[in-house]
Amino acid sequence: MASSGEGALRQSEFDKRLNALSPGRKIAVALSGGPDSLALLLHAARWAKRRKGGSVLALTVDHGLRAEAADEARQAGVQARALGVSHRILKWTGAKPSHGIQAAAREARYALMAQACREEGVGELLLAHHLEDQAETFLLRLARGSGVDGLSAMVATRDYDGQAPRLRLLRPLLDVPRARLAASVAKAGLTPSQDPSNEDDRYERVRLRRALPQLAEIGLDAATLARSAERMARAREALDGEAERFISVHADLTDWGSALIDSEALTDVFDEIALRVLSRLGRAVGGGAWPLRDEALRAILDAIRSGGLGRGRTLSGCKFAVKGRRISVTRELAAARAPAGRRGRLGRAFPCFSAGGAGAARRLSGGFAGRGGAQNPAGGRRSAAGCPRAGACRNAGTFRR
Repeated sequence: MASSGEGALRQSEFDKRLNALSPGRKIAVALSGGPDSLALLLHAARWAKRRKGGSVLALTVDHGLRAEAADEARQAGVQARALGVSHRILKWTGAKPSHGIQAAAREARYALMAQACREEGVGELLLAHHLEDQAETFLLRLARGSGVDGLSAMVATRDYDGQAPRLRLLRPLLDVPRARLAASVAKAGLTPSQDPSNEDDRYERVRLRRALPQLAEIGLDAATLARSAERMARAREALDGEAERFISVHADLTDWGSALIDSEALTDVFDEIALRVLSRLGRAVGGGAWPLRDEALRAILDAIRSGGLGRGRTLSGCKFAVKGRRISVTRELAAARAPAGRRGRLGRAFPCFSAGGAGAARRLSGGFAGRGGAQNPAGGRRSAAGCPRAGACRNAGTFRR
């Protein structure tokens, strides 16, 4: 959906974008107080007022990294309440890392907001990422040598971590230029705060942002880069579909929440599909919110194919080990004490593999469909018969190298 025209974003444009993501009545907005998030809150508040039972909660994270942060968080609350929106300040406490502070702050920020959303019974968290953010993300990942997943940049909607209750991250502004959001804020008479880190050349994203005008001169403008990211996202979706079908044929789930994969099939499948299978099963079993590292997954896949997995390898809270003619994926003992909300993740991560309907999907044993026939009441595997694409899933030739 291309952003039409110039000037302030029209409310009807915003409503169309947000409604396309099928939000519930209660939504939250990540509010830094800057022009982008303030524009998002402005339009989200108007959207909620027109929706029966609609409500908005603004969430501001005080990372405690700058002396001004606390005042800026309070000012964000003033802006939110002026728009008739409830507001909460969430503080990142405890020791901060000496390296990788931006990545650590991002992880902490999302975790704090996710916890607040679940406490408030909110199922969707809106984020203010826009067209230039998408282009910058594409360039950042290109500079790091990312593959299809990385170059697909940010998606408009995704599950945060698969835990219960479900929380979705929504980005309704990905095709909207930054200037239109600033115009919305100015038109409404609002005064956004400015984060000085957005002008700090020590950060790679800031340096890339400064390079965008030069890139635009040779045809690599933000819209073009974002279109490339969108095409990569379509390729990723197709590859994910193949990985899901592979899992439905070649993977089983035990009643205690570990996964078993046919090692011969995994050896014979295309690398890209095999890596996705390991990543998805690792996240599902381990309960992680973010994809597993590609280099580490590659090392595990190479070990599986060379017969060098030995007593097993660990990654992101999971252990990958040989079990007969299969590869087992189990949660590490140190990571086994997961919150109760993690139960049921597997059924939501792979909904087409639930053989027993909604009830089975809520149980750890109902997350995957294996190759076996009927369900094993002793706790072995579940059938693929419940998968609406079972016929297609059994076309194992689709996956071969």
